[in-house]
Amino acid sequence: MDLDVKNTTKRYGHVTALSDLSLTIPAGSLTCFLGPSGCGKTTLLRVIAGLETAEEGQILLGEDDLSDTPPSERNFGVVFQSYSLFPNLTALRNVQYGLECRGWSRGRRRARAEEMLDLVHLRDQAGKLPEQMSGGQQQRIAIARALAPEPSLLLLDEPLSALDAKVRAELRSEIRSIQQKFGITTIMVTHDQNEALEMADQIVVLRDGQIEQVGAPRDLYAHPQTRFVADFIGAINLLDISANAAGRAQFGMQELHIEGPLNGATTLGLRPEAITLSDEPAGAENSLACTVTNTRFMGNLQHVELRPNGAPDQLLQVEMNGLAQTPRRGDQLLANFPANALLVLR
Repeated sequence: MDLDVKNTTKRYGHVTALSDLSLTIPAGSLTCFLGPSGCGKTTLLRVIAGLETAEEGQILLGEDDLSDTPPSERNFGVVFQSYSLFPNLTALRNVQYGLECRGWSRGRRRARAEEMLDLVHLRDQAGKLPEQMSGGQQQRIAIARALAPEPSLLLLDEPLSALDAKVRAELRSEIRSIQQKFGITTIMVTHDQNEALEMADQIVVLRDGQIEQVGAPRDLYAHPQTRFVADFIGAINLLDISANAAGRAQFGMQELHIEGPLNGATTLGLRPEAITLSDEPAGAENSLACTVTNTRFMGNLQHVELRPNGAPDQLLQVEMNGLAQTPRRGDQLLANFPANALLVLR
């Protein structure tokens, strides 16, 4: 069943954390709430979980209105950033805890807990206390505990932020695999754009308690509607432009060719990987004479910084193959890109 958030407003005193927010979470999807600190993503998750009460709006699971349903009766699994494991219980007992609260028989809850430990590849850690396990192992136990009661919805509140980069990358893949295996509708709060791009079926970008844009990761990356979304998801060059006498995009001293009208926009977006560099005109629809100001070698990639000669107050970032010949600072090069690479942003 789809989860629908309808016209939801949540205030803390004079601060509006969520403002008349409406959203559909498709059944069986993994949806990421993405945005900077203070944008309302955790508040929205807690309202859905029933841990916070909204002043206005509804939370609907299918046809059921859960707005006034206590958290314990919503049958949602929740995993917090801090794991929240019971320090005096073994991994097995931690996973069994929710089942015991629901009145499952001893044999049934042990079998289910062992099944969940197998799922997260920690059957051999069943007898250990949380303090005897690594952070990644503790988070796997927290996920197993959340899944054990067969919840209708899984809620993850920045579950990977406390882990180191390698463990975080491993768990991204594991969580996504588990979610797809069970087909469980999952909501994950994150401020990490890479996490959202890699894991999500749907990304909800939040800003100041409102939805800025919703879409599939590829759609949001390729077609951001606002400067905020373009700048928040992936690296991008933001070009300050104006409309010239012909109504076309003027970037410093040069006119740029775009697809479609400007519609009053004053910013164009250009992804670094859309730019190619050459010594001579390459036949692209747009070609800017530039000076190389810096280069950074990153292994499989190298980043090149350019200053357009016709717009010296702005810089362009370019991503190149790490094995390609590295430009040198001071080189004069042409930055080439097609018209359809320029995104009109509001």
